[in-house]
Amino acid sequence: MSTAATRLRLAVPGFVLGCLVVPMLATHGAPAGQDAKAKDKDKGKDKGSPERGSIVEDRTARKLLEAGDARLDAGEPAKAIEVWQSVIERYPRSKVRFDAHLKLGNHLLNKDRAYDRARTYFESAAVEDNPNEEQRAEATLRIGECYYESGNFGKTFKYMRDVIEKFPVSPQVNRAYYYIGLGHFKQGHYSRAISALERVGTALPPPDKGAEGVKPVAEVLEAGKRLFVRIEDADLAALEQGKTVPVKVEAASGDVETVECVPIGRNVRVVVGTLPTTLGRSVPNNGRLEIKGGDTIKISYRDVHTAAGAKENVVARDVPVVGTATAAVTDGAYSETLQGVVLGRGIHLQVVDADFDLTDGADVLKATVEVYREKTPEELAAEAGPGGKGVDPPVGKADPNKLERFKKIDKVDVVLSEAKIVRVLPENVPLVIIPTDEPKKDAEPKKDGEEPKKDAEPKKDEPKQPEAKKEEPKKDEPKQPEPPKDDGTIHSGTFRAVVSLEKAETATAGDQVLQAQPNDLIVLTYGDARNVTGEPRTVVFKARVVEGSLGSVRVSQTQISDQELRVRTQLKTASALTNIGNRYKEFGLKKNADDKYQAAMTMCEEISAEATKLGGRTLEETYVQLWKIYFEMDKLDLAAAMSQRLQRDFPNSEFVDAALLQLADVSRKQSQLQRAIGIYTSVLRLEKSPLRGEAQFGIAECYEEMAKAAEGARSQQLYDQSFQEYKKVFDQFPDSGRVGEAVAKMANYYYVQKDYARAIDVFESVLRTHPDAKFLDVILFNYGRCLYRLDKKADARKQFDQMIADFPESPLAPDAKKISEALRKAGN
Repeated sequence: MSTAATRLRLAVPGFVLGCLVVPMLATHGAPAGQDAKAKDKDKGKDKGSPERGSIVEDRTARKLLEAGDARLDAGEPAKAIEVWQSVIERYPRSKVRFDAHLKLGNHLLNKDRAYDRARTYFESAAVEDNPNEEQRAEATLRIGECYYESGNFGKTFKYMRDVIEKFPVSPQVNRAYYYIGLGHFKQGHYSRAISALERVGTALPPPDKGAEGVKPVAEVLEAGKRLFVRIEDADLAALEQGKTVPVKVEAASGDVETVECVPIGRNVRVVVGTLPTTLGRSVPNNGRLEIKGGDTIKISYRDVHTAAGAKENVVARDVPVVGTATAAVTDGAYSETLQGVVLGRGIHLQVVDADFDLTDGADVLKATVEVYREKTPEELAAEAGPGGKGVDPPVGKADPNKLERFKKIDKVDVVLSEAKIVRVLPENVPLVIIPTDEPKKDAEPKKDGEEPKKDAEPKKDEPKQPEAKKEEPKKDEPKQPEPPKDDGTIHSGTFRAVVSLEKAETATAGDQVLQAQPNDLIVLTYGDARNVTGEPRTVVFKARVVEGSLGSVRVSQTQISDQELRVRTQLKTASALTNIGNRYKEFGLKKNADDKYQAAMTMCEEISAEATKLGGRTLEETYVQLWKIYFEMDKLDLAAAMSQRLQRDFPNSEFVDAALLQLADVSRKQSQLQRAIGIYTSVLRLEKSPLRGEAQFGIAECYEEMAKAAEGARSQQLYDQSFQEYKKVFDQFPDSGRVGEAVAKMANYYYVQKDYARAIDVFESVLRTHPDAKFLDVILFNYGRCLYRLDKKADARKQFDQMIADFPESPLAPDAKKISEALRKAGN
């Protein structure tokens, strides 16, 4: 193992998924082929496509987008959606439109749970015309998430695999593996679910890239955050189960700790470890890394076996420690951030920056507090001059804190002192809990059925619990870390000060007191020289000056008076109840599921009259919700009737294709196969429907069911027709989530026809290109049977063994085990 091949990587937290924190890692660029294709596309765009929006247009669109964000922050989501939609409509050539598409899609997905509508916006953001690769990766992932929430796991797998293949170094890859694992779990494919979930966290993104011409941001550790270490070494693939890899971590300020790294999967060459960090005086080997401002840590790993032949080699990495600053105006207890300050009272300032925690005493840092007052119309006109344009009028909702509209009245330079704050230090929880051997308490019961009772009787004589009480302190040692003892040092990284504020028209220079009037703007400014971005930044916090007191807002009424809003709220509640019922149904709790479905159905039926009066989108969504509830409750006739009503009243609805598809599924469940084929064909006629591949697969399944019910030549004829329909899925709908299953069906057809060579070709194609296809256990089983028929018995046994290992829960596993055992005894 060469030194170059052993890589040590500091990982900075990217996002939290359950209890696993996904880190960040340097990686390689995109293949040259992709760059060439992109250039060819750009040339094509220059010839025929419309010119991209100008810089001015982008800037204006960006302001409008931010106005929508402000509406959302103000609790006006409907207005925010209108503003974001106007960005798309008014600036169709601006690159900012992709941001608007993402915001709209995220809102519909996370807030409204409108998965089909959300998907259309994500699809618009995932197009190749979008130059932002990170946005395309996020949009593609979100499309897959929409399909996952809708229960279409075939499409989910397709888009999640697209994320992994097209954006292999993006942080979205880990989430893609996560959803692939969840999809397989919901389908009962537990071995494949485990395989996918084990890979969550193994794909590590590169550090953030700077602007063009600027070097990438160096890897740093943010003080107080967890340190994540990843080791990649081919030798680690042979690591015994339960074993860990020690990595030494040293701080320049004196602390030394050992991180126990654990493998992130089975037979993998990567181990990951974590260690909490905190500001404080060094205490070696206490499970926490104590650091100071401006510190540097050194991570060392011993590569015992190297390709160069050396016995061992130490691979090390130096990582600087930085603090990303925050600034705020708070209340007197420094517990809550305030957006306003009161005349005649002190302004409580707080800046958090670990970089200035340099000594064991109370360190200091400097910041600036200024007072700004809005300019009068006369002053703005005077600045513009004759014929001047002055300040550009705001687009959308005006930002009241834009400093171009204000003039500076007063300024005070403040020295903030480090405050002493006692916090409970973080516990060093391992990434993976390694099972340990428990005391052999179960060895004795093996003697007799009555033996355990005899052993259990003495415990009744132990109500005297003096000894038990003595052992209680042991429980608190590893679980709940106690607050650190006061050693006389100050290491909080939090700096505070108070500045007086008085009411005055004009400022008094050099008096260290701020003079202001009501509605003036207080601006706290701090220069953050060292931070995770790698470049100096200015931290600004703004607060309004008010007179009187800052009272809290009290809700006086919760009743919804608007009829449409009430109906839509009821619909969302019914949708939530339906989803809860689906979860109960997945876990086999039929009664609980039926109760939730019944509650959802009652709620929808109660508002149906009001929805009919309102009409439009509200009525359409009521139809959709009712048909979904009826379908889940197996009231297929009612589901079919509601589906037909939706098609009749809203022929242009975006839900029509889904309604038709479900109507066809109902007919197929009722064994009305010819009728189902006719409805599936209607879906195929909807040129823009993303469900056409599902419909084609449904047609093929209908012919297959008809073939099973028929006999003789008629059965064979229907099987041939079924094969042709499955082939259409592969040929005409390659992006469908059903391609893998369709190809598997084709391979089974070849096997029945005894065309084993062609069946093997198809089996290999499915295993290579569709790793998430259904019935992979059947494919591996039949693959082995084909190899056996071709007298390739050793290869056949390998396929059976793989099938047993990957799908131990499959009903075919016992048969595969018997065949494999027979082949082994025969010497194959």
